[in-house]
Amino acid sequence: MTHVVEKAPSVAEYDSDFTTEWSGALYGVRRYLGMIGLGLALFLTGIEATIVSTSLVTIVNDLQNSEQSSWIITSYLLTYTGSLIYPQFSGLLSSGPILATSLGLNMPSSVPCSFSRHSQVVVVERRPLINCTIICRAFQGIGAAGVYTLACFSFIRIVPPEQYKLTTTIAGGVISLGLVLGPLFGGAISNSGKWRWVFLYNLPAGAFAWLMIFLILPAHFPHRSPPPTKESLSIRIWQKTKTCFRHLDLMGAFIILTACSLLIAALQEGNSQYAWDSGLVISFLVISGVFWFAFVGWEWFISLHCQTISPVFPWRLTHNRTFMGLALGFFTTGLPLTVCVIMIPQRFQIVNGSSPIGAGVKLLSFALSCQVGIIACSLLSGRAKIPFCYIALFGIACQIAGLFPYSEIASTPKLWLGQFGYLVLAGLGIGLSVSAFYMATSLVVDPKDQNIALAIGIQLRSLGGVGGVAASTTILHHYIQSRLSSSLQPQELAALLQTTTAINAFPSDVQLHVREVYAMAYSAQMKLTGAFSATQLLAVALMWKRENV
Repeated sequence: MTHVVEKAPSVAEYDSDFTTEWSGALYGVRRYLGMIGLGLALFLTGIEATIVSTSLVTIVNDLQNSEQSSWIITSYLLTYTGSLIYPQFSGLLSSGPILATSLGLNMPSSVPCSFSRHSQVVVVERRPLINCTIICRAFQGIGAAGVYTLACFSFIRIVPPEQYKLTTTIAGGVISLGLVLGPLFGGAISNSGKWRWVFLYNLPAGAFAWLMIFLILPAHFPHRSPPPTKESLSIRIWQKTKTCFRHLDLMGAFIILTACSLLIAALQEGNSQYAWDSGLVISFLVISGVFWFAFVGWEWFISLHCQTISPVFPWRLTHNRTFMGLALGFFTTGLPLTVCVIMIPQRFQIVNGSSPIGAGVKLLSFALSCQVGIIACSLLSGRAKIPFCYIALFGIACQIAGLFPYSEIASTPKLWLGQFGYLVLAGLGIGLSVSAFYMATSLVVDPKDQNIALAIGIQLRSLGGVGGVAASTTILHHYIQSRLSSSLQPQELAALLQTTTAINAFPSDVQLHVREVYAMAYSAQMKLTGAFSATQLLAVALMWKRENV
């Protein structure tokens, strides 16, 4: 008897089975309803990324654990890097069900984030409460990664190809609107004393978006329905899912997430819970390095020697110098963008004594100019036909001219109005650079690599952001412990590390000194962001050609 060995289909063969020439476009009322549902999902991911920035001080003061506060941000951003696996789902399976599942994961995870001890109840320690918030924020990030990636993809595919450019602009505007309104919403909610709604607001809006997506998008979107067969629906779904998971690079996604997690944990806990030379921190750094090398080796191996797995980072992209420059640009813009949005409102509240809503209003000088930069990049590249390299260069110059002088403002509680001019410059420059690197990506890679290239860029920008927040937290802890340990009693320093409201209990001269130390720490963070902005020059150098795009 002859035994026939079944050969696993290649990725190309698998795609040809399920992908047709159909663009996925919808028409009439169905298209507009689909755009409403997808647009709302994109808006929620945009606002979710920034709404915590002006609320963070209020949240950690209530939970009394300032040392762990940055984990509320970094846990979300860290799992957000999982976006790299979602474009593979959209290529191998239908986008609609996966998008609805991602949104369904993101919404319920918001509920435990709002848990807090009521003032009348003294039975639950606050450290487990903030740990619960951190864990649930991580699950939020997993869901948000899928929502962002697949909603962007679906938003473009529901219109005919000739409307892709206009729809891309609309999608970018929706996300930008969420980014701008996030700090304002977060400040207003915290100002009312109901900070739990920072996490709960997306339940009704997310439920509506989920319903619209579930009802409007076809079951096999963006592919045509398969030809009728005698097999039952459940058997077809099982076979398709099994084949899909055979092609997914789950190992690569696991390795990169582990490498990032260990690196960020070392940066977060170093000089805080553990000394830099402690065994735990050193072990995390070493193991993270091993996983980074393992990721490179694994992606090289499956790209060149395994035809059945679709790599999360195709090795052929490493031969594209322009794309590698854009990848560096994504990473180096992620840090200043995230650090500014998260840390500047904290400076306004802790150093200058602003309310949460006041900090959100002041941040508008940065946030609005950032959106102006994004819009300006679209206009300059589209109508004026200015190459993205030149736009990015001008953006870098604006960032350097804004961030470094901002890092030198006086370290006093008195609010100097001139700093808003620096924030406008910095925001404009970051908006120009972020948009230039993003828009250029689809022009420098093959059409088959566009989705994965953009996903890699999103992950690198998120990684730069989470690394920036971790490094900024390390800088803050260093300044507090090195410059306040001699002027504060151990119990006073411990109280300050639990909640910044402890500042109000100090004598007036001590209060002034503490706020000045915080101001110096935030200024050092801005020097870090300025350095990363200058590093974008290397990204532009890698992108540079005789005929620039």
